[in-house]
Amino acid sequence: MALGQTAELSVEDARRQFLRQGEVPSGVLRSEIEDSWQRSIDAGLSYKAPLDLENLSKDRVADLKERHSGLIESAHPEISQLVDYFAAEGGLVMLADADATILGVKGDKRHLDSATRYALEPGANWSEQVRGTNAVGTALVERSPVMITGREHFLDQVGYLSCCSAPISDAQGELVGVLDLTSPTDNRILPPNLSLVQQAVRSIENRMFSGQFQQHIVLSVHTRPEYLRSSWQGLIALESDGTVIAANEQICQLLGRKRPQLLGKNLEELFGVRPEVLLTDLHRKGRGQLHTRSADFACELLHFPRSLPVELDKPIKRTRTKAEAKPVRAPGLGDLAGQDPRLQKGVRMGSRALSHELPVLIQGETGSGKEVMAKSLHLDSRRSAGPFVAVNCAAIPEGLIESELFGYREGAFTGSRKGGMTGRLEQAQGGTLFLDEIGDMPLALQARLLRVLQERTISPLGAGDEVALDIAVICASHRDLKALVAEGKFREDLYYRLNGVCLRLPAFRERADKPQFINQFLQQLVPDGRYLEIAPGLMQQLLDYHWPGNIRQLETTLRVAIAFMEPDESLIDTDHISDDFLEELTTGCSLAPVAPISTAGVNPAGTLKDTELQRVKLVVEQNQGNISAAASALGISRATLYRKLKQLEG
Repeated sequence: MALGQTAELSVEDARRQFLRQGEVPSGVLRSEIEDSWQRSIDAGLSYKAPLDLENLSKDRVADLKERHSGLIESAHPEISQLVDYFAAEGGLVMLADADATILGVKGDKRHLDSATRYALEPGANWSEQVRGTNAVGTALVERSPVMITGREHFLDQVGYLSCCSAPISDAQGELVGVLDLTSPTDNRILPPNLSLVQQAVRSIENRMFSGQFQQHIVLSVHTRPEYLRSSWQGLIALESDGTVIAANEQICQLLGRKRPQLLGKNLEELFGVRPEVLLTDLHRKGRGQLHTRSADFACELLHFPRSLPVELDKPIKRTRTKAEAKPVRAPGLGDLAGQDPRLQKGVRMGSRALSHELPVLIQGETGSGKEVMAKSLHLDSRRSAGPFVAVNCAAIPEGLIESELFGYREGAFTGSRKGGMTGRLEQAQGGTLFLDEIGDMPLALQARLLRVLQERTISPLGAGDEVALDIAVICASHRDLKALVAEGKFREDLYYRLNGVCLRLPAFRERADKPQFINQFLQQLVPDGRYLEIAPGLMQQLLDYHWPGNIRQLETTLRVAIAFMEPDESLIDTDHISDDFLEELTTGCSLAPVAPISTAGVNPAGTLKDTELQRVKLVVEQNQGNISAAASALGISRATLYRKLKQLEG
């Protein structure tokens, strides 16, 4: 029997028992699936129910999209990235509202039958009451991320699909939608990845948060400076007097408090600093420090409306003197390059390019650390005392990106903000402008950006004069800009203007120093200073894994492992890995090679998983049934070995 088949057989056993007895068997399915099947039965559904239910009309779908336009705009960049990665392998990305009605679908539908294709169109409803157990509906009921594999679906007709979904919440913690990734169950190359979906949802929620509180002060907060402005950032929205009016889930977790314990509190109550003192510090240095009894936090000002009557300790200056302290530093360039020769060379070239006022283009997959690298290059440059202004070109709706970049003066157009708005280009004066996902910038705006970079002046909308610019420019994209140029989707002249030096960040799976990087990264994440190690067998699985989410996914994995550890433990093993990721490891990685063990008697025929299980059995026999010795010889934990032995028994 191949590894990974036990769960599928259990589902089939449960389904057969359900058909015979008319009730959900206890203890066979995962608890969340068992509960969902029971809810499906209570709703009066049949596992043979057809999929061709009537969808909403086009007019009603249009109204629904208009009502959820903010959610759709906020989710667009993440959906595009997931589609870019998964569509080629049959992946389908869906966004639904809080009632489980599909708002949009992108990806490859060729593997779907006609009934499923119709049932996965905008306007179709996938609540549990209508469709039974499914990732979209079940995630909304459970209010947590869910993966549904194959026959775990209640309806027979979708048993050939596997899906993972994560609910999306607004700044008040209310459900507003759900993001889903679906692909055929037999897709072993890129199966649905729950970690990536969760990562995307965090980014969506942060974008919605920032958009909702444009008229308030918004702070980015984290214990580690390099995670400011990332999907891991904590967000706080403040009134002008420092009263907290909104907080995202990440800041609640960082502070160890529930949202009601933060709302209505003053910044001084939470962190012991007067708002005007902190804001002065943030305007001068770009970053500041917050302190609690249990931890220190770096913070950055994401938004500060001009209309707010905040009295600062001293006037805000656009330029800084050499005597002023530098912002809290991100990881050094040497730390980021690690021991990977190609990356070391690229970092040296990027640093030298900035020192000669040449633009730097960073290319790399999503999650490979492009913004962290850009920030570190900035802090290593002569402009480190100036601001670092990051703009995600894929995250801003096309209709707003021009005003976001170039700004406007008061009265420039109907509905413009009182006092106007300083564009991100002007905000970067004296420092570095980081244009992330530059490949997603509209062509018309590319022409204007090219002119600005050539002339080094900017004219905000409604302004009568031009403003001279003194900025360094770093751009990044996960897309192949040369290919976009060839397709006519990116201006060739702008490409050569931006590509002074191209720094290619390898995907994490391609790095030559993965073991050293994982260990170093692990120690950085340990909150209490303990020294932790990773069991050899698990380390080998981590090294063999393909890491579609790159360093971001690695961070999620290590953080989960640390959270699952007991205070007296120092060795991370498979017991500390989440079930969904452990399943990916066991189905996508071979056991670590163990040279001293004889493999005589292992039948090379059959699948790789068959061979692995035979090998497990052989090693246990060679160690005369001593589980500890066999686990040590295989380089895995006792718990993992017991799990594999159970699969053999099945």
